[in-house]
Amino acid sequence: MLYSCQRSRMKAMRNKFAWMLIRLASKLMKGGENMLAVYVAMIHKGVITIDDVPIAGGNRDKVKAALEATGMDQNGNIA
Repeated sequence: MLYSCQRSRMKAMRNKFAWMLIRLASKLMKGGENMLAVYVAMIHKGVITIDDVPIAGGNRDKVKAALEATGMDQNGNIA
């Protein structure tokens, strides 16, 4: 049997955890240098294509530039 103070503490912890997950998800959706590296690696391994990379925020253009800088074509093949 939980006391009311324990229930309120558990609810506060769940809320805090939920907000932490929301902040993490929003950071991942914004992208950044980490996601750029992930997209390049996934294209190189053949998991996704350049068409699967989101256009928002210029991500697709940045991935294309990174692929070219590393000597790969847009399909991830080494040129």
